[in-house]
Amino acid sequence: MSLRFEIQRVLFFLLVFLLSSATLNAEQASIDRDAASKALTEWNNVCDKYTFLWGKTLCGPTLLVDPSIHWVVSNTDPGAGFEKGDGVYIGRLPEQFTPANTSITWRGREWAMILLLLPDDPFVRFALLAHESFHRIQPGLGLSASDAPDPSLDTEPGRVWLRLELRALARALRSEGSAARESAVDATIFRTYRDRLCPGTEQMEKQAGLAEYTGVFVALRETGDINSREACAIEAFEDSNAFARSFGYAVGPALGLLLDRYAPEWRKRASSAPSLDSLLISALNVHFARDLERLARERAPMYGYRAVLSAEDEREQRQQAFLSRLRKEFLDGPILEFPSAPEMRRNFNPQTLVPLPPHGTYYPNGTFAANCKRVVVYLEGGRNCWKSGGREEGLKPLRVRAT
Repeated sequence: MSLRFEIQRVLFFLLVFLLSSATLNAEQASIDRDAASKALTEWNNVCDKYTFLWGKTLCGPTLLVDPSIHWVVSNTDPGAGFEKGDGVYIGRLPEQFTPANTSITWRGREWAMILLLLPDDPFVRFALLAHESFHRIQPGLGLSASDAPDPSLDTEPGRVWLRLELRALARALRSEGSAARESAVDATIFRTYRDRLCPGTEQMEKQAGLAEYTGVFVALRETGDINSREACAIEAFEDSNAFARSFGYAVGPALGLLLDRYAPEWRKRASSAPSLDSLLISALNVHFARDLERLARERAPMYGYRAVLSAEDEREQRQQAFLSRLRKEFLDGPILEFPSAPEMRRNFNPQTLVPLPPHGTYYPNGTFAANCKRVVVYLEGGRNCWKSGGREEGLKPLRVRAT
């Protein structure tokens, strides 16, 4: 090998190294370290104050992730080649993890993961950090539950009585004294009647609801805001077109805040209670009449029953046509099947999921990864398409089913 060739070879690898370093430095620079460090410091000064909620601190390993480049700012050293600077650690999130607002197990530790950029609104920021920090400790508290969608909440009666329950919960949060108690009782009436009409699951109420309650509780305390802010959020949630996977985000904090009022020690019984509404029914000492339907329909007009029923009747007609199209597009003809796995990592919007019983759930978009393989669902040209391993599959409608 000639000396000239050897020099050229060395220069080539040096150039590659320099270009790679420049790329990595540019990616790191895209993360605002100061803002991320400030947010982590802000949270570290707060999280220990709320140990009384669940008997365990909300402080712990936290990752702030830039989803576009997989770079992370952390308050804890993952021990994976992260650089320390300004009191934080910065490095790259392994490809095995899908960036999302969630909790993950990494290197033998439980981590809260939050996407950058963090919200400017302090209330929303504190709520998000506390929510995901609760998910980090949730398994150890015995409060984990299934996050499967509840198909009953995509039916007309399920949606009608859930919407009335939400209105009653919002009114109870805004009220005081006997008026608040009356509305809280009405919420339990609507809930119990809904469960009899179309039995569903309370699992999401615990899994997502307790995390959202924790986030709202911390945010209210830290910002000095009042319960009416959460009442507004519940009313806004009522406009959602898909309750099946997201209802816990509205019902959970509402029930939790009311339980704080009527049964302050309720959190000690949360792990053994069948549902949060059962705790509220007990706290209010409610005994339902035998004719629950008559009672529910007597109370319903005070919460706009006729308007809700009319709106849901119109939605049901549109929904049935939509479900028919989904069955034709996703269940007829060839589909791509892949085995579901317990370690599957998902990133999706829970307010867009549509139950399609008995076949499963329709995900309009999202990222699903397992066993080093990843399928990305996205919208292009008004249709769902798919790509895997970086290879575009054109504008073919997606037909993916986990078996």
